[in-house]
Amino acid sequence: MKTNAVASSLNPEAGSHPIPSDPREVEAAIRAGQECLKYFPYFEARYGERGRRFASSDGAWLVTLSELEQAQTHEQVLWLGRVLASRGMPRLTLEVHLRMLFEELCRAVPERSSQYARLNVASRELGSIRRQHIDDASLQALCDQFEAALAPHSRHLANIGPLLVSAVADEKAGLEGGVDSLRSWLIDTARFSTEWVAAVQETLTRARACAIPGS
Repeated sequence: MKTNAVASSLNPEAGSHPIPSDPREVEAAIRAGQECLKYFPYFEARYGERGRRFASSDGAWLVTLSELEQAQTHEQVLWLGRVLASRGMPRLTLEVHLRMLFEELCRAVPERSSQYARLNVASRELGSIRRQHIDDASLQALCDQFEAALAPHSRHLANIGPLLVSAVADEKAGLEGGVDSLRSWLIDTARFSTEWVAAVQETLTRARACAIPGS
């Protein structure tokens, strides 16, 4: 992998951090970013075209982390996770993005699968951190309750429940401001129904209450 290309070639706002020169890897990164946007439609609803551009440029930069030692890869992923969480994108979004990126890269450039595995390991490590604060069973139960609260009403966006719960897990892990950034957009009554806003607030309250004590 050569990294003499820069992210601004994909996204003028992304700056000069490196991205791969191999077009197969760049195309795989773009596909993974778009797939992640589909899984979390919140991204596009909130960040629009700018969010689409950053999904591509961030994903291309993440590919370059596969050349590092695993500890360095994880360190850089944690840094990006802190930045994203503070802007209303819980680390679960990065966890999912890394997994999708790993899968797309392995399909596109299978001979480098062992190298790309570092990205999948980083994704699993993010998941492990999340589960230290809210386990999977609790996350699923909270998401089910969120969906049930909205059942009589129209749903606005898919997979919001996991974002809410994982934002609380980030908060318990010491990432400040992430819940407030996410919540502020999701409780805007000019955008969402009162039933939706109530479900968002209640889910955050329940997630905080069920977080693992002492985590």
